[in-house]
Amino acid sequence: MACHFVNEQEVLEYASMTSSHQDDGSDDGGQSENDRLSNQIKNPILLKSESQFSESDISNKIKLPRGGSIVMTKAGAIQFSMVPETLKDSINLGLDVPGIFIVPSHRFDKRFCLSVAEFEFPAYFSFFVKRRRVTLITDKEGEEAIRAIFQETLLGPKDLSRFDQDFSSDYNCKPDILKELGHFAKNPFNPSEPLTVDLLINFLIFDEQNQVNLGQEVVVKKEDQKFLIFENGKQIAKMKNKVEILIDDAKSNAYIKYGLFSNPNDQQYVEHYFEQTFTPPAFGVTVLGCSHGFDPKGSVSGYIFWINGLGVMLDPPPFTTLLLRKNGIPSRLVKWVIISHNHADHDSGTFQKLLESEKTILISTATIKESFVRKYAAMTGFSADYIESLFNFERVIVGHPLKINGASFDFHYSLHSIPCLSFTVRLGGKSIYFSGDTFYEPNGLKAIYEKGVISESRFNYLISEDKWNNSLILHEAGVPPIHTPAKLLALLPPEVKERLRLIHTAAKDIPPDSGLRVPGVGLENTIVLINQTEDFRLNTIQELSLIENIDLFKHANIHQVRQIFESSILKKYEQNQNICVQDEIGTEFYIIRKGTVKIHSENPVFVKYLHYGDYFGEGCFFNQNKRRANATAMNQCDLITLSKADFLRVFQHDEVMQKLENLQVVRSQTQIMDKNKFFSQLTSYQKIQLEMLLNQKRVFQKHSMIQQYGVMATVAFFVVSGKAQVILPSDYVVQQFEGQSVKVNRQESTISDQTKQQQQQIIDQKKKRLSLPINLAMLEQQRPNIQTPEVSEKSSISEIKTYPLTSGMFFGEIDSIVQNRRTTTIVEAVEDTEIIILESSSLRSFLADNPGLMVLFQESIIIE
Repeated sequence: MACHFVNEQEVLEYASMTSSHQDDGSDDGGQSENDRLSNQIKNPILLKSESQFSESDISNKIKLPRGGSIVMTKAGAIQFSMVPETLKDSINLGLDVPGIFIVPSHRFDKRFCLSVAEFEFPAYFSFFVKRRRVTLITDKEGEEAIRAIFQETLLGPKDLSRFDQDFSSDYNCKPDILKELGHFAKNPFNPSEPLTVDLLINFLIFDEQNQVNLGQEVVVKKEDQKFLIFENGKQIAKMKNKVEILIDDAKSNAYIKYGLFSNPNDQQYVEHYFEQTFTPPAFGVTVLGCSHGFDPKGSVSGYIFWINGLGVMLDPPPFTTLLLRKNGIPSRLVKWVIISHNHADHDSGTFQKLLESEKTILISTATIKESFVRKYAAMTGFSADYIESLFNFERVIVGHPLKINGASFDFHYSLHSIPCLSFTVRLGGKSIYFSGDTFYEPNGLKAIYEKGVISESRFNYLISEDKWNNSLILHEAGVPPIHTPAKLLALLPPEVKERLRLIHTAAKDIPPDSGLRVPGVGLENTIVLINQTEDFRLNTIQELSLIENIDLFKHANIHQVRQIFESSILKKYEQNQNICVQDEIGTEFYIIRKGTVKIHSENPVFVKYLHYGDYFGEGCFFNQNKRRANATAMNQCDLITLSKADFLRVFQHDEVMQKLENLQVVRSQTQIMDKNKFFSQLTSYQKIQLEMLLNQKRVFQKHSMIQQYGVMATVAFFVVSGKAQVILPSDYVVQQFEGQSVKVNRQESTISDQTKQQQQQIIDQKKKRLSLPINLAMLEQQRPNIQTPEVSEKSSISEIKTYPLTSGMFFGEIDSIVQNRRTTTIVEAVEDTEIIILESSSLRSFLADNPGLMVLFQESIIIE
């Protein structure tokens, strides 16, 4: 967090600093008159101040670049939705940051795995900079959730009785956490007053008429999934109660349909070629952002520590995995995520990363992890147990090194307003120190020690100069007393500053001629400590890391992995060199260690690009050993190769060959993934995972029942050909995303018990007419031909909804399958229908490995 618990003069200085909206080093006069005129023509409303809006302004709504909008009223600017870093949108548009926010009814977007009610920094800015409370308009449930979130992020965990369990028995620098948090939890403008949620937030709750009166004849009303704003009794604005998240990407429109699960390059047969690909170093760090939550021009801090070819992501900013995609890095190569602490500028992208692709390992202390879970349970509405099921947890014990892919991490608690971690990571004689958000100033620390807030051993650790001896030092800087003043770091010796990079700060805030600098941001500016190594052990770990990330080898035992490693060889290919030729006899399986490989065919037309960590060539083990496509090196490529003979020797009687054979059968029969509008968007890795789980085809005759009502849900399926229909109870609602029927959700019914009884009678009648002692687990049984019952238009069968299933569509009662419940719908064949089956155990396994899809599919039964 950037500005927190500071004195009045520092607040005023910081307000002045953050009110500058120019790029680093520029001034207010840097924009030409033509540029101003151009902006005025394109966005005339953006240049209006609150006082410039008259009652005649009917469309005074300002759309924000990241999503959401602002409406100017006599009561002040009102903003709907708060996506991460929304504060910077207002500043960059030259607007005063609003003091009134409407909280969306759904505070979490499942498509983007992101909060759309990130109120922390608007609240911090209003209080610590503007010295006012922010007003949040919400319902009672929203208020309770926000209070729970703010407890974790503003004040820290309530229950710290198990905090001592975060440490090894011999660790002697343990903080007195209650004293430290209490030291910071004070009103900076009145230190005798405790810091509370109500000091920062004014909650206004919708009344029984679903409206809130803001005074000055301004009223906000919630009605029919919309928010209406009235001024002097006249409606001046209308906003959908649904947030549209926008991203700064040339292909952002492609993400609107399915969020993070979209492929922005969704043209048929074409995948994007990354001209500049990235090969991870043996040891180094990529800075994804190095600024703070109030800097309008910089991204909040986030990092990837590269260790033997795999990534450990620290405090990822939102959408950082898209950066990896653009540079040809499969997201599965970033297997670990470290949370340093639970402020929004450090954890807002963490939950997104945990859900974006394959199941990720979360690394932190139990205290910070449990706080994170409570925070996101309140944010999403999911249970704490459900949140914990979405990731694997690797616990940090402070004082005991944690080994990750060959590197050693040594964690400590920094001095901050809520529990926060620092660490040193070591590999191959090199080391990186990460300070975490912390206050480091010897005289200030001495004063805190003399007050009895920290012990002598804790004081000695915090002022220790050992940190300055590392190969690379990533130290935060910001406004004290919970951050380190840059002017103090400017006093360090030149040889230390040469290895030091300031983080959590903007370049313009570094004292001139101090010798301090911020790191370069982006993969192209990766700081490499060890590139290629002659250390046989590190090279071995790097190759094993690649091998273990192949989905085919997921369940391989230690002996098999050793055989693969010993049998494989490294081959190098120059740019445009052919690796494989279509229809030739293939004898090798390839894993990409460096470079980009183009897989392409003219008949049928097919192009895709593979990158670091991807594999190809397994198809030659079947189809009479012939290659089904060409493979060409797009640049210099290093490929780990395994011969067919060795592959078969290792896996001949193993589940791997069964999966591969099943994959070839599915692909030869139907390209079902490409037919489905949603599943075709998944990554190649996810599609292969799913295809290997698909079972045999089944054919249902016209008018026969594919799924019975009220039986245990045992399978889901794709429709290969023909047409079926789903018969839905009336309390299901079809949700539309960009015109595509993506899923059907069950909503809470508000109908009377009498109507429910009538509807149940209709369902029972329908079931009786279609009664078959058959469900999808009994597909071997012969199915009689039952005629579809005719229903009078006058009957109340209209209370029952139907939904068509055609070729390429997916059906499955996800919740019923995952939770082993009975089916709540009927599926019947409208005409002869062929399906391909995904058994419930396989679907559960797939969703467990892809938690973001698990969240997205909640309550879903149809994916079109």
